[in-house]
Amino acid sequence: MNTPPRPVWRFKNSDFERCLALAVGADVSPFIAQLLINRGIETAPEARAYLDPAFEELHDPFRLGDMEKAVERINRAIKCGEKICIYGDYDADGTTATALLLHTFRELGFPADYYIPDRFDDGYGLSKNTIKKIREKKKTDLLISVDCGIKSVADVALANELGMDVIITDHHQPEDEAPPAYALISPKLDGNEYPYTELAGVGLAFKLAQALIDDRGFLESMLDLVALGTVADMAPLTGENRTLSRLGLMELEKRERPGVHALCEVAGHNIDTPLDGYAISFKLAPRINSAGRLDTAHKAVELLTTDSKDEAKRLAAALNDINQERQKLGREIEEMASAFIEKKVPDETVGVVVDSDEWDHKAKGVVGIVASRLMRTYHRPVIVLAIDGAEATGSGRCIDGMNLADALVACTDLLVKHGGHAAAAGLTIKTKDIPEFREAFDAYAREHLTETALQPRLDMEFETQFSTLTLDAMKALARLEPFGVENRAPVFGARRVKVVGKPSTMGKEKKHLQMRVSDGTAKIRAIEWQAAHRMITFTRPNMSLDIAFSPRINEWQGGRKVELTLRDVEVHAEGRNMNWDVFPRQEDESRVKLVDRRNVNKKNYLLKVLAREEPCIIYVQDEAMLDTLLAKLLPENLEGIARHTEATTTAETAALLQQLARGDIRAIASCGAFSEIEAFPFVKHTVFCHLTPSTRLFFQRCLPAFATDETSYLHLIYGDADIKATQACLRETYPTDAELRTLFGNLRETLTANGAAGYPEAEILNSGLGSLATLQTGLAVFEELAFIERHEQAGSQFVRLLPPQQNDLSRSRTYLRGELIKQSSPPFIQFQLKESIESMWERIEHEHQGLSQPDSSV
Repeated sequence: MNTPPRPVWRFKNSDFERCLALAVGADVSPFIAQLLINRGIETAPEARAYLDPAFEELHDPFRLGDMEKAVERINRAIKCGEKICIYGDYDADGTTATALLLHTFRELGFPADYYIPDRFDDGYGLSKNTIKKIREKKKTDLLISVDCGIKSVADVALANELGMDVIITDHHQPEDEAPPAYALISPKLDGNEYPYTELAGVGLAFKLAQALIDDRGFLESMLDLVALGTVADMAPLTGENRTLSRLGLMELEKRERPGVHALCEVAGHNIDTPLDGYAISFKLAPRINSAGRLDTAHKAVELLTTDSKDEAKRLAAALNDINQERQKLGREIEEMASAFIEKKVPDETVGVVVDSDEWDHKAKGVVGIVASRLMRTYHRPVIVLAIDGAEATGSGRCIDGMNLADALVACTDLLVKHGGHAAAAGLTIKTKDIPEFREAFDAYAREHLTETALQPRLDMEFETQFSTLTLDAMKALARLEPFGVENRAPVFGARRVKVVGKPSTMGKEKKHLQMRVSDGTAKIRAIEWQAAHRMITFTRPNMSLDIAFSPRINEWQGGRKVELTLRDVEVHAEGRNMNWDVFPRQEDESRVKLVDRRNVNKKNYLLKVLAREEPCIIYVQDEAMLDTLLAKLLPENLEGIARHTEATTTAETAALLQQLARGDIRAIASCGAFSEIEAFPFVKHTVFCHLTPSTRLFFQRCLPAFATDETSYLHLIYGDADIKATQACLRETYPTDAELRTLFGNLRETLTANGAAGYPEAEILNSGLGSLATLQTGLAVFEELAFIERHEQAGSQFVRLLPPQQNDLSRSRTYLRGELIKQSSPPFIQFQLKESIESMWERIEHEHQGLSQPDSSV
């Protein structure tokens, strides 16, 4: 089987004005507001709840079915002095849940025992053998399961026969037949009224603790365990999980639990380095998981329940040793599994099953990790099976588009047992049934995975400039932590960046690549893991890169700097001239074609276009340029050319478009844009006379070309000589903080001198206090900050001062809009001037999809 092609980049789309409104309403930067909107957070209250969740927002645990029965039974067991045993799972979710309930019973002043099955001897979940052990050796009267048990019908029945009551807390998907437990706590059961269904196993254990103990201080102290287990188990970090994991991350950061402190030390996570989703997923969780993968999970439970710092250090060191052994074994198994796929799995296979009887028995402990890596490499659902005689134990991971747990349910007749969720699952199967299972699993994957799902994709937030990635921006970004499933760490894009200096390798084995890159706004260090073999590629001359990256803070020798972790890179050779100036070429099928006439004589070109007597829109930079166009460039052709600005009303704009459609006029000259695309007539030619400083405005102006199925042309006739005018326009339209303060001081003097009734706005605009554009922007900003009030009087607009108050410029949408445009315009101006016509057309088409389908993720 061959590896798939490079991923398709998919930027999330959000409305520019909604972003500014949320930034002002929630008092966050537009950078953060855009990320919040991309996560479905639209209002200021939603943003505040997401960024600063509160303990009070947690749901009532008694809304979970059978919770009252469970609490009543536990309290009776405590009163009667019965033996209570907590039955956990051997992964991080199960061990943190077990530790949490052990702490809970300790807080209740009642000793509880626990049992974690051995992966190699007992297998996953409840079993008849373990039920017998617990009853005979521990004399258990009440068994409480965490993170398992919801499918254990026969096992629970046996427990009842042996005289044990069973309380099950399990977040996995239930089947049709429920086990005969005394109480069954799961938000996924039919008829359950609990408002959130995606709690992890440790989350359900916490809800049981919350129902048993009404002590907020104790419950908050348990949230570090909840965050660890929830993030490690890849539970969706939405809803109540978001609240639990965010509050839990703050608790983790205290590192007051001896086991957590010791675990951070052996993982090399310094006390000065904040904990985040990455640290949980790739530093702490693997060490907790390693105990159950190659040994028994008791060490993990003991680590998370001990009050002794020395004991915690000893246990953390032991887990670290086991984790190193796990890493070594995982690499060996992965190499063998990859060889199996490349040699024995046909290219057309969709659902991949890898098996071997040559692996050490400990392979059972790493098949999940190997499956995860193979899934990312081949972009297919993958199940890895370790054969041990007549049975095989396996684990699977799945790409988006198919539910792995459902796939195993469909194959249940071939399996001894199975369990899991959409993204990950485990199973046991008779060795003789593997060939039939391989075919059935592939058939299910073929049926449920579309071609689109099988194409790798990289979901990204938006393009950004390096200059915006400051330490303050990273501090604000940390408020979105912890990142994980359904709250992914942001991935951004930057195009046409340059490598500065010479790249170099890094790491013990020199497998990784580091280099400095520049996008024209800043230089920054970038790292690409496992990419040392590509170093020659990045040393070529006349080359630029499109990069997808995640920013992070690198702390080294007391310093803190932002650096980029590269997720994907596309290399472009610079200086290649296209052999055509129309793209797509005339013979190619495309309803929109881009015509490259950059740096031509504008007047001559416009006259030729107008001479065609075909519908045309001519875009210019601003009203001053519009006056110049009509007065100097085209005076002999003014007949049939209509004027359009941002001040043109909706009704007037509609009338102009109707005239253009009827042929009453042949062109519209505009310094604005048209938003009502649905009613847009066919326009043969759209001409860009000047550079457009706003990314969104440029693509919005392109959008009408896609309104009909007839072929239309986008003409680029701006040039290098327009740069200074564009920069001057930006300076005037979006004044700096200092310029706005000076302007308001002068305006206040003028308004104060003319009394409280107000001063004509027209006279302010002609006062000489600043350019027309500066004054228009200033008045809009001051009105939004409630410094002034504009009102109509006798048919004219007047301005008056409002009572003095403190307000920050970041509360003005107009100001924020200007700051965003000023940040993004330098590289976008270079894009308009330097980009090849082919790349420009691809970008325009991509942006058209986003602007015309605002709810699309593509």
